[in-house]
Order: sequence, then C-alpha cells, then structure tokens
Amino acid sequence: MTADSTSSNTPAGAAAAGGRMVLATNNGLALVYNVAWAVATPFIPLYIAAQGASVAVIGVVVGVSGILPLLLAVHAGALVDERGPTAVSRVSVVLFAAAGAILVWFQSIPGITIAYTLMGLGNIGLIVASQTVVAAASPAAHRMRNYGYYALWTSAGSVLGPVLGGLAAQQWGYRAAFALVLVLMVPAFALAMSMRVPPTSRQAVSLGTALTHAGAIVRRTGITAILWFSFMVVCAQALKQSFYPIYLQKVGFTTTMIGLAFAADSLCSMATRPFLTRNVARFGQATLLLGATSLAAVSLGVTPLLRTFWPLVLSSALMGASGGVTMPLTMHLMAESVAAEFWGVALGVRQGVQRFASVVSPIAFGLVITAFGIESGFFLGAATLAGAVPIMRGVVRHLHWAGGTWSRPQA
Repeated sequence: MTADSTSSNTPAGAAAAGGRMVLATNNGLALVYNVAWAVATPFIPLYIAAQGASVAVIGVVVGVSGILPLLLAVHAGALVDERGPTAVSRVSVVLFAAAGAILVWFQSIPGITIAYTLMGLGNIGLIVASQTVVAAASPAAHRMRNYGYYALWTSAGSVLGPVLGGLAAQQWGYRAAFALVLVLMVPAFALAMSMRVPPTSRQAVSLGTALTHAGAIVRRTGITAILWFSFMVVCAQALKQSFYPIYLQKVGFTTTMIGLAFAADSLCSMATRPFLTRNVARFGQATLLLGATSLAAVSLGVTPLLRTFWPLVLSSALMGASGGVTMPLTMHLMAESVAAEFWGVALGVRQGVQRFASVVSPIAFGLVITAFGIESGFFLGAATLAGAVPIMRGVVRHLHWAGGTWSRPQA
C-alpha cells in the first residue's frame, strides 16, 4: 500500500480527499455559470441597440438591472452563512434559468431589464456561495492557491462563453445565444445538487443581522482598501462590458469577432492565475494590486486609438490580466479578514461594492458617451483609474505590513 493510499484511509486523509472533491465540484459549477453569464452579457447591449435604443438607454438598462443585486448582495452573503452555500447555489441556478427564458421569449426593453436583473441576482448568489465554498473547503495555508484555481475556472468559463455566444448570435440571432443560458443551467443544477459542503456553525449570522455584521466588517482595519480596489477595477470592467461591444461594432467587428475579443480578456486573466501565489511572494499583494489597476487604465486608454482586430484583442487582454490579479486577491483578503462564520457576509460586502460600481459606471459613462462620443468614455475611464492609483498608494501606505503583504486586519 502506498503512502498516499494510507493517508487517504486516515480521518485527516479522508477529510482532505472530501475537500478536494468539494473544490472540484465547486470549480465545475463556477465554469458552467461563468459560461452562461459570458454567453449572454456581451451581446445584451448589442441586442438593445438592435431594437433602436440609444447608448444612454443601454447604460441605464445595464445600470438599473444592477440595483437589486446591489441591494441584496450582503443579504445573499448572510443567507450563505445562515443556510449554507449549496442551498443558495440551487436557488441562484433557478434565477439564471428564469433570466434565460425571459431573454428568449420577451423582446422588449423592460423584459431585457428584468432578465438582466434576475441574471445578476443569480450570479451574485453563485459567486458568494462558490467563493465561500473555497474558503470553507481549503486549509488556511492553501486558501490563496485555491482561490487562484477557482478564478482559473471562472476565467475558463469567461473564455468559452463569448465565443459560443458570438457564434450562435451570428448564425441564428441573439436569442439563440440567450437560449444557451437555459441549456447550461441543466449541468449547473446537477452540480449544485451534488455538492456536499461540510457543515459548520452558522448561528452567528442571520438575515436580520446581516447589515449589522456588514457594518462591523467594513470598519475593520484594511477592509476599506480591499473594497476600494474592488470598486475601481469593476468600474473599468463595467464600462468595458457595457460599451466595448458597441465600439467594436462601430469599427466593423462581427459578433464572432466581438466574442473572440472578450474571450481574449478572459484567456489572459486565466493565464495569470496559476502564478498568483508565486507573484505574491515575489512582489507583495499591494504592489500587484496597484500594478493591476494601472494596467486596466492602460487598457481603457489605448482602446479608442485602435481600429483593427489584433491590437484591440491585445488591449482587451490587458484588462484580463488586471482582473486576473485583483479578483482572486481581493477574495482571499476578504476571507482572511474575518472569522469563518462571517465569510458569506464579508464576500457579500465585497460583491455589494462591486455591484455598486456596475450600477454607477454604465450610467455615468453612458451620459458622457452620449454627449461626447464613445471614445470619450474610454478616455475618461482611463483617466479616472490613473488618477485613483496615487490615492490607492496612499491608502496602502497606512496599512500594516508583513513580508510585503497585508497582515491579518485586527478589529
């Protein structure tokens, strides 16, 4: 009998094997729901534009559809802590499926807004639940690495989704791309039903106390900096999600080419994540986050200067590299900042801040683009991010340090 098989027969070995199975199932679910998200969302702005809506209307639809997910983000996290991530995942899959059905069968601006809202609610539930699973199923020493692997699978979904959606939209129309959301929810529901997360004490959190705990978490040392990074990067990503397809269509890209450009973003994000732990050890978390924010500014700033396929794909890839660093790092930092019974709420707070960014960014940039042209929105986004970097550096300077990384925040 080998040492490995012996260790698997011990209680610790069995627990480790069970944890790996949970993580594998969770990563599979993350792959599928990210394919479903990415197969539809890059083409919703184009679908709205095809119905004669202005850029301002597109910004309002994308922004308004994020309001309810924003308001319920912390409560979704509390529900994960109170009921467990598997229950929240199953409900979220149903919301995703309902959104796909509405997109397929109801061709109107209000219908699209409702569907995008339901998809946002399902997405936020799945994100908070799956991120909590990673924290719960990972030994503390391997948590950052496992967040990197989890983010790798989410990026893989975001690579496949735009390509599949673009091909379907070009061959059979936008509703065919939206129908893929319904198809993908079948394996998503099967994975959500099969996942067994080891139970932990959830008595510290309930829906009624969610905002109280959220307020206490936000006041902890270092949390503001983590949330600030999350907010700024998602502002940039929401700008790109809303208006990048419109810009690419303006310069003559087909829906397949638009899908490939979005896939390049996710592919580059995916490529950075296996090296996350090594890069943190070498450069430190704060340096990586500042560098990633600067990279996002460059990505937005060069986009309006480009008109051909490969340079635009490269600029899209730069945004992916930025997200490939910021997303798993801010997940890990939030999970490390609180006790296990508050993981859902903490990750819900992070999602709430990101959803706030996804609401205000499309509306604000949509108004600017309406007044001054689509290129102006990207230039303004780049200038905003570039201007935020010195502020971020000042915030980081006031944090506690330990070997180039943030120390665990204290209450």
